[in-house]
Amino acid sequence: MVFRIRFEFHIYLHRDGKKDQVDKNQEAIMPADFCQQAEQEAERLRSQMSRSTIDNYLMAIRSFRSFISATGSDCSLDEGLLKQYERWLHERTLKPNTASCYMRSLRSLITKLYGEDARHLFCQVYTGRAATEKRSLPIDDLPRLKAVRLSPGSFLALVRDLFLFSFYALGMPFVDMAFLRRQQISNGQITYYRHKTGQQVTVRIEPCMQEIIDRYTVGEGDYVFPLLKSTEPEKAYDEYLLMLNRYNRSLKQLADRAGISQRLTSYVARHTWASAAYSNNVDLPVISKALGHANPNNTLVYVRQINDSRVEDANHSLLQFVRHLSK
Repeated sequence: MVFRIRFEFHIYLHRDGKKDQVDKNQEAIMPADFCQQAEQEAERLRSQMSRSTIDNYLMAIRSFRSFISATGSDCSLDEGLLKQYERWLHERTLKPNTASCYMRSLRSLITKLYGEDARHLFCQVYTGRAATEKRSLPIDDLPRLKAVRLSPGSFLALVRDLFLFSFYALGMPFVDMAFLRRQQISNGQITYYRHKTGQQVTVRIEPCMQEIIDRYTVGEGDYVFPLLKSTEPEKAYDEYLLMLNRYNRSLKQLADRAGISQRLTSYVARHTWASAAYSNNVDLPVISKALGHANPNNTLVYVRQINDSRVEDANHSLLQFVRHLSK
């Protein structure tokens, strides 16, 4: 009697040798486990990333955990569950950009925990940035702000100085003005690292900026402006959050006093500088560097709503050139 034994070998090739393992791991991800692991990851990253980024991570985790608790979902974390989460956010009247911020934070954490292949889980939800209300101020409104009579030494006078200084200093964000230290001013320049991106920004001090700086050099302490007291990072950041809230509320008062109908916020001065620079033919890469953007594409958010007649002018010149060639 003869026995024939046949052996078959099946070989499956993937572009990524880890694909089988990644897919298996993704199928096993339970929302509660992810939330716990994500919180641990956020805490691990606290010393490496800005506090605002970590706060965004933790806020997104809390929101996602609330969704799981409210819906009683026991499904694994997949595209369908994230789509349900997105609908749940919209039902609570969250603005599209807020919901998208949550999604981007969760996506960042998931890819850090499970690898880049996990990005596909977010293919059905919105993770972009929707156009918002125009945030730049007409340039001729700045003299109106300067002309408002305010009591010297008052907080509202400080608020106006900060708003103008932000515009003068290449759109310096409020958080970077609040943490600006005297030692960062040297040889007629300000050099600082943006809190949000870590990008270094250097600003040459113009006379209008020096005038404001001089107004606050009489006090003691490390900071240029009298906004923070503590030098301990956590306490100083808490002070900054309280001051940011007060600053934005005071900007509304300042706008009313100046007869400006547009809502003023801490970021309006920054958007105003970017819009004014772009309207005056400053190239986008220069504006991006001045704003301290890690990703130059972010600069487009600041200028995309400008009524850009330069496009029409450029096309007119191009067609004139073509017509000249055809003669």
